[in-house]
Amino acid sequence: MNVGPAGVTANLWTLIRAQALARHWELSDALFAEIDGFALVQGWAINRRRTRHSYRDPRFDRVVACSTCGGEGKGEGGHACRTCKGDGLLNFFEPPRRRRR
Repeated sequence: MNVGPAGVTANLWTLIRAQALARHWELSDALFAEIDGFALVQGWAINRRRTRHSYRDPRFDRVVACSTCGGEGKGEGGHACRTCKGDGLLNFFEPPRRRRR
């Protein structure tokens, strides 16, 4: 048995698995470096799994369906919803739109 730096005993297969995992992460970093760099510049969240990376723009967390029209964009009589102006979506951090006079 081998004793690691933390005083934990590990057998040979555990060490081989750990080294294979480290090599896998190195390869993954090399393959996804350009895409990850782009995502970081854009401010996206990167979720890394073993063989895949998924990207999400956190700005979508601020968008919700309009509660007045139910996200359809149409109000009474088939006209555009007055709350969302026919978009069907509301942005939490966007100031309310003012009417032009």
